[in-house]
Amino acid sequence: MIIFRGNDKYAYRDPACYFYKGKCHLFFTVSEKDNGYMYNRIGHSASSDLKQWSKPEIITVKDKALNFSSPGNIIKYNDEYIMCICSYPMPRPFGEYPYADETARLYTIKTKDFKSFDTPKLLNPKGHMQVSELGRMIDPYIIKKEGLYYLFFKQNGVSLSSSVNITDWRYIGNAEGGENACVIKYNGGYLLIHSPENGIAFSMSENLRDWKEYSHTTLKQSEWNWAKGRLTAAFAAELPSGAKYKYIMFFHGSEDVYPETHGNATLAAAFTNDFKNYVYDI
Repeated sequence: MIIFRGNDKYAYRDPACYFYKGKCHLFFTVSEKDNGYMYNRIGHSASSDLKQWSKPEIITVKDKALNFSSPGNIIKYNDEYIMCICSYPMPRPFGEYPYADETARLYTIKTKDFKSFDTPKLLNPKGHMQVSELGRMIDPYIIKKEGLYYLFFKQNGVSLSSSVNITDWRYIGNAEGGENACVIKYNGGYLLIHSPENGIAFSMSENLRDWKEYSHTTLKQSEWNWAKGRLTAAFAAELPSGAKYKYIMFFHGSEDVYPETHGNATLAAAFTNDFKNYVYDI
């Protein structure tokens, strides 16, 4: 099921969603090629039936020195909803260097009603270190377990930090894994969904630290011209009770292998009960 199709100017990438008051709120990276540069911003759309989606609304600034992107997930904290995102600075022309520089960092952005959003706030997953020393980090994801919050992010594989309040973090370590980590409760444990070189990879864990490979899929990539370059960046969420399927999984596909980073990416979704068998419409 295609949600937003990319073209030569705009790409739609890195989805994350949250179900709120009868609607699925979908967040994603909107990449825009403009005058030789790439600008990334966070887009927002909503749907009541997972078929018809509202026109994308941009909720972050157009600034290539920040390039807010890659929403990881949204969690409720007190009376607010917190989404983790990253900056993806691209100060050089896209044709010269189509990736973020070393100043890419993690942020949170808050809302109370999914209509207005505050200014992104810098997040330090290694609380004992100066921000300038953190190194390049992207693709955050936060999950709560037994009173603690755990932050996954892309640096040296999949890195992990913990916090009691989503503000003060303690770095734990890292494990093998690709980009765009998504972690959900599944079959009595936890399922890590991440991006290998191509396709979507799944691993299982009981403690969020030790992971065992579960499965890998490229869905129907061989049949989709819009995803022939790379299929990646999956995000899964449990559907509300009464739905035909248990999970929805969003992802994006790109036409080109290089520079795939922002090339004509199209946002799509599939439905599954077991992360091994999929359907593409409801």
